Amino acid sequence: MSDLIKNAKARVGQAELYVSRNRRLDVRYADSRLAAVTVDDLFSTALRVIDKGRLGAAFGVLPDDPGLVARAKAAAALGDPAGFSFSRSRRFAEVHPHDAETERLEAQNLIDLCEKVKKRIGPALPDVALSLRASATRENIEIETSGGTHAAHEGSCLSLEIHAPIRGGGSPVAKGKSSVSPFGVPLDLVDEFVEWHRWTETASTPKTGRHPVLFAPEASFLYLLPLCAGLDGEAVAKGTSPLARRLGEPILSPLLTVVDDPLVLDKPQSRAFDDEGVPCRRRSLVEKGVLKSLLLDLHSAAQLGQSSTGNGYKRRLFGSGPEIAPNPWPGQTLIEPGETPWRELLSSIDDGLLVTDGLGFHSANYPQGQFSVQALGYHVKRGRVAGRLERTMIAGNIYEDFQRVLAVSREQLEGGAAYAPYVLVDSIQVAGS
Repeated sequence: MSDLIKNAKARVGQAELYVSRNRRLDVRYADSRLAAVTVDDLFSTALRVIDKGRLGAAFGVLPDDPGLVARAKAAAALGDPAGFSFSRSRRFAEVHPHDAETERLEAQNLIDLCEKVKKRIGPALPDVALSLRASATRENIEIETSGGTHAAHEGSCLSLEIHAPIRGGGSPVAKGKSSVSPFGVPLDLVDEFVEWHRWTETASTPKTGRHPVLFAPEASFLYLLPLCAGLDGEAVAKGTSPLARRLGEPILSPLLTVVDDPLVLDKPQSRAFDDEGVPCRRRSLVEKGVLKSLLLDLHSAAQLGQSSTGNGYKRRLFGSGPEIAPNPWPGQTLIEPGETPWRELLSSIDDGLLVTDGLGFHSANYPQGQFSVQALGYHVKRGRVAGRLERTMIAGNIYEDFQRVLAVSREQLEGGAAYAPYVLVDSIQVAGS
């Protein structure tokens, strides 16, 4: 047991220590030239205490800060009633998403990777000013509680992002991929980027009305984040979630199965425990369209008279960090793939959209399942891309529109919110020309 936890046990009722160290090596190219090499090494400490039944927290850099306990105790005097206890001694699954090869990378390795990508793209797009970002990250997390929990996590990841401006204006084309190799060019990522950039050479605006929409994995956040807001145990406990009292009922298309699986071994977000030191496990959130389980942290679980599902993370919809209190959040979301190649789904669209991103998501009432965004992506006519979307909005409600999923692709790729397939919905409301 650490000296800080011993000190806290002597002065308050319960304590939880969260220590995070993140190291990130970044190489950035702008206008196809090396622009910056940066190294960020961040050490953060968060201490939560429960004193006389009230919750308090204090934050610092190193865990040997002598004032942490006193500040947390003072905060607890004015804090809300806790209503729960911190994690007690547990056993954790063996999950080590750590790659020693990534840890040894230096700036020159990332520069070499970017140069290889430039060389691959250059002949196909000679006049494009590329922006590249190669990042090697290492994450260490330790959690200790007065109840005997001691959990340690070490993870690493190498990622590559490719951006390029669109001729004639508009948002840039972007492609990103995690867990790439520093010793070879990710050909699938690069070649797809070239193809998609060529699709932007002309602009096209669909007519206003309802059209089929193929959501790319990168756009999965448009329907997953409203779903996660509905699964949030805090919202369920308050009665504000549209999914309250709907366990066991169909809420999405039977073609959709959404799984939370932080234990999957080959993903960079794999974790054996959440940010409260509670063990993680694989769980179906939605199985063939039927709601199977909620996302609960220690606080929301206590409110509902249940146990934490291991989903207490220091993340929110628009931010994350050690200073954020744990919230119900998925550890690692996977949407089960289907059987049809995504290009066949694209070719089946007579007049519709391939959506790769959306702007303005925060303005919609997403906790109730609604989205309304400027659609980024491509206009599809007679099974072929007619051009990039321009002046196009899409809006809907996932609990209505995603009842009508026509197909999901056999490809399952890393998107912004999940490992997801392409999802084809029969019609979404579109505002265009």
